[in-house]
Amino acid sequence: MNRWGELARERLSDRRFLHVCGVVDTARELAVRYGVDQEKCETAAWLHDILREAPASELRSLMADSGRPLPEGDAATWHGPVTAERLARDFGVHDDQIRLAIAQHTLGHPDMDKVAQVLFVADAIEPGRLFAGVERLRVAARMDLLLAVACVADASIQFLLDRRGSIAWQTVALHNRAWLGIDETVAMAYSENIKLIP
Repeated sequence: MNRWGELARERLSDRRFLHVCGVVDTARELAVRYGVDQEKCETAAWLHDILREAPASELRSLMADSGRPLPEGDAATWHGPVTAERLARDFGVHDDQIRLAIAQHTLGHPDMDKVAQVLFVADAIEPGRLFAGVERLRVAARMDLLLAVACVADASIQFLLDRRGSIAWQTVALHNRAWLGIDETVAMAYSENIKLIP
């Protein structure tokens, strides 16, 4: 385990740390599969939830100290943008791809680059995720990275619709852009593959 893993181990509960380890392993696999910078994906994965268990008051204070406003939306989504804002100051990480991946992992974003896409998908499909429909997302992730991004965005939207929650513009815009970029033959093959899932 590297220094980021040790930091995550120190700061997170056992349950959250186990999730982060799953995201790191999944991000590594996706990075290798799709030719994305593995080190950046792993670093983003180790740090993406480093403030996930911080209370909203602490996140508010950290953001105020940075001189930036809190992001819109539910406090449960703040940890990504707040961590990204504090990344250079608190963790010595100055890489923009890592920063944006962490900032965008909670809601997605239509302009996500490949590192951000890997983290977004890995966070949703790591082995500890057991929600209904996760196997469909895993099938998509084995087929095409952008397809997986679109399917994860769809799953997030459906989750919020089922609970009558508000849906962030970033997630909707990601859904729209991702599906526009997916080859029709890939989408058709995905539709056929998920028919085999019990």
